[in-house]
Amino acid sequence: MKRARPFSAAFVATLALVAGVVVGGPHTDDAGVPARGVPQQVLAASEPVAGYVQAKTTKKAAAKKAAAKKAAAAKKAAAKKAAAKKAAAKKAAAKKAAAKKAAAKKAAAKAAAQKAAAQKAAAKKAAKTYASGMPWSDGGFFMHSSTRATKFATWRGAPVDNVVAYTSRANWDEQLNDWWASTVPSTFKASRDDFIISVPLWTDDGKAGNDPRWRELGRRIAAVDPDALVRLGWEMNCCFSHAENAAQWRKQFSRAVTLMRQTAPDLQIVFNPNEGPAQNGTVKSIESLYVKGKVDIIALDSYDWWAPFTTQANINSHFTKKYGWNYWYEFARDRGLPFALAEFSVSSGSGQSAHSGGDNPKFFDVTYTWLAQKQKADPGSIRFVSVFNEGADYCGCEISATSNRKAGAKYKSLIAGLRK
Repeated sequence: MKRARPFSAAFVATLALVAGVVVGGPHTDDAGVPARGVPQQVLAASEPVAGYVQAKTTKKAAAKKAAAKKAAAAKKAAAKKAAAKKAAAKKAAAKKAAAKKAAAKKAAAKAAAQKAAAQKAAAKKAAKTYASGMPWSDGGFFMHSSTRATKFATWRGAPVDNVVAYTSRANWDEQLNDWWASTVPSTFKASRDDFIISVPLWTDDGKAGNDPRWRELGRRIAAVDPDALVRLGWEMNCCFSHAENAAQWRKQFSRAVTLMRQTAPDLQIVFNPNEGPAQNGTVKSIESLYVKGKVDIIALDSYDWWAPFTTQANINSHFTKKYGWNYWYEFARDRGLPFALAEFSVSSGSGQSAHSGGDNPKFFDVTYTWLAQKQKADPGSIRFVSVFNEGADYCGCEISATSNRKAGAKYKSLIAGLRK
């Protein structure tokens, strides 16, 4: 084994001396001048060693500086990368937001186009000529008597464009009895006139009806009028087909429409609440019962009662309140659908005597003025109008030469004035 060569004593002494010189050790005085007694040869010999130590110290400082510079550069690069990532995320978010906005705009444009198309179609349909000469289909309920319908037309001086009927509601056997097919007058033409039938979603015995029965009902209605109007589940917010559970009611409504249209594809479905808020424990949000894509017409039932059309304040309330005339008219138009008055009339019967206007011509004056204004402003927006010409005392709604004569006279004059 080769042994390391030892440093000489002179070298060690020189190194110690140099260390003192570099750090101001014992071989220098306070001014850094070599102390007396240090041999010149030692000082001379120490110069290379001092240079070595100084170079090493300088190199170490340079390396430290380079490391710091490198770290700063790395930090700067990381910050730049983070900023780029943040900018990219911001750009992506902006792009996503722009895409979402564009999609919403496109959807809104599509909805507007569909609404415009529906309104155009309604206007085109409404542009057809009605036998009465009225700007809409104008007729009524005549107590399921074709003879009464004919006499009414003669009395008012204009044919009736529509006839309203009701199925028997006791059970499904009764509901499928199509005795109501004979209630239209001999002048009725399915290609021109409207057969309007009122159908409950459940019969009085609580039965929803199986699929074949609904298909058969659709077939029998279409036999009278292929594009008949069906007031399905009418007055659901008060009187018939009670909507106590919105989801259940909508499901049954949709089911009935789907099944009837399998045998009678051209049937027109009418969503027809009673004027005013929900009653008798029915769903408070009446509009929530509407089923998109299953309805062709929005209609309203309203009479001269609660409160009667005898003061301007009463009249205004019928039009401006929630679930009033304006509300349902706008509800229809916002969905591109036409509006209708499916039941309306004065009332002088004992059933509503404390809350009705009796033989009140003002009711018809206000009603037909409003209808004409809506039709003029938005052609085709009024689809049909059906006066409820019921003579029974519970209603006392019939107008004729002998019943509610003042109101009847006003009605006749209004019809004459609106006919083309």
